[in-house]
Amino acid sequence: MSRKPFDPDVPLVLVVEDDEPTRMLLRRALEREGYHVEEAGDGMEALRCVEHFAPDLILMDAVMPVMDGFTACRRLRALPGASAIPVLIVTALDDEKSVNMAFDCGASDYIHKPIRWPVLRQRMRRMLNEYRADRHINHIAHHDSLTDLPNRRLFSEQLEQRTNIARRKGQPLALLFLDLDRFKLINDTLGHDVGDLLIQAVAKRLTHEVRRVDLVARLGGDEFTIITEGVNSAEDAVQVAEKMLKVLSAPFALSGREVFVTASIGIALYPFDGADSTSLMKNADAAMYRAKEHGRNSYQFYTAEMSTRAMQRLALEGGLRRALERDEFVLYYQPQVDITTGLIIGVEALIRWNHPELGLVPPGDFIPLAEDTGMILPIGEWVLRAACRQHKLWCDAGYPPIRVTVNLSGRQFRQQALAATIRDALTEFGITAAGLGVELTESSIMHNDHLTKSILLELDSMGVHLSLDDFGTGYSSLSYLKSFPIGVLKIDRSFVRDVTTDSDDAAIATAIIAMAHSLKMGVIAEGVETMEQLEFLRRQGCDAVQGYLIGRPVPAAEFAKLLHGGNLIRAADAR
Repeated sequence: MSRKPFDPDVPLVLVVEDDEPTRMLLRRALEREGYHVEEAGDGMEALRCVEHFAPDLILMDAVMPVMDGFTACRRLRALPGASAIPVLIVTALDDEKSVNMAFDCGASDYIHKPIRWPVLRQRMRRMLNEYRADRHINHIAHHDSLTDLPNRRLFSEQLEQRTNIARRKGQPLALLFLDLDRFKLINDTLGHDVGDLLIQAVAKRLTHEVRRVDLVARLGGDEFTIITEGVNSAEDAVQVAEKMLKVLSAPFALSGREVFVTASIGIALYPFDGADSTSLMKNADAAMYRAKEHGRNSYQFYTAEMSTRAMQRLALEGGLRRALERDEFVLYYQPQVDITTGLIIGVEALIRWNHPELGLVPPGDFIPLAEDTGMILPIGEWVLRAACRQHKLWCDAGYPPIRVTVNLSGRQFRQQALAATIRDALTEFGITAAGLGVELTESSIMHNDHLTKSILLELDSMGVHLSLDDFGTGYSSLSYLKSFPIGVLKIDRSFVRDVTTDSDDAAIATAIIAMAHSLKMGVIAEGVETMEQLEFLRRQGCDAVQGYLIGRPVPAAEFAKLLHGGNLIRAADAR
């Protein structure tokens, strides 16, 4: 149901009257008062009108052929979205029974014939004022403040209503659950203002692409839902999903920046994938997460196995929230060695989750979940403090001083209190800033804005060593390399893996090493697993290596043995 293309600030009155001369007189009088007017000759015609547009008030005659005003009013109250429209019953009947009947059928008020215009004018104004005030409050309660789309509350009501209608009519409907890919990264790197602009722009594109009978809602964050009715096959739902992916693939121009975004969409079909609105929503959500697991920027239909996976993810999320309290996280340490001497020059601290039931969970299985839930911030601070504590223990035990490096997520890096947090950890455990390194990803510092530069300069002035992780897989812009105080580039393992067999990877690795040295930066190659890879990197002048050839990530006690091990490259070659 939607409004006709009238001025939305001018009230629209639907006059329902079977006597044509009376109807025309009412129309002219109301239009002179400044109202928009639509007409219906009986109750049945009135219901058809209300299904196509939403009047602000209905002036309804009581006694009419085909369908009387009392019956029409009762039927009107059962229509989705029309239950609150004020209805003023016009009746020549003045007995108490007729008055009670008017209110029992849902009328807001009544007026006797013959109509006295001053009385009608006064009652209409009062009813319209009350209706508009109630509608405004209701709109706020049921719509998202950022996009003005239906919110979770209205969406839930609509989904239940529409599944009930679909059940009665025997017609299927599709529910699409859409989640933007890596939105938190955009939010953290570009700021919440740009993130809000992106959400608003996405909402406009989605609503522009759907039919008037479909519903687009925002559940919160970067989650949207689309209810599309009258689907005759799964292919109909596929067309909607593909249209959504396509419309979102075009760049968004936001605050002078060009932002690209993709989405993951889960599809559940009623009644095949859920007998009620609750199960349909749960299953569409599960399908969306499957789409993310399959590489994002895609859609997936619900399958029964997804419920099991969704429950596993929910259980993992609950366990993750309790893991810090239960001291279930542990750090493993992987050596970084000088490619010439084979001696350890640094160590990367890598988090593991010692789950009470699942055992040792690698970071790839829970860090994305921590990012999604916001748990990455307290977890990241725990990693920083635990690494500093271990550094102090090694120093106190008389081991040679080495630099311990921790990874920072984009969300951690954008915190203005980051430098203070690091400074507090160094002070608490009594270690120097030179003994600590932080690794950042390209995406977390890709924008040369004031906040990025000020944070990096502050960390550098403290003496914290800065390295850029996974170099070559992201934006690889020379502008930030020149502008920011980065000390080391890390060549991503994806280039190192085939460096001896793929000429393109060899050329990329060689170029990164040469470029870094020209900018007076060091280079560490990750993922080194063979002597052939190491020899290639040595010939190209790479400074240091890290990988299974040299040493796997191990607990602190086991890593301490490596500190006595001498030349780890010679030891690896001997194996």
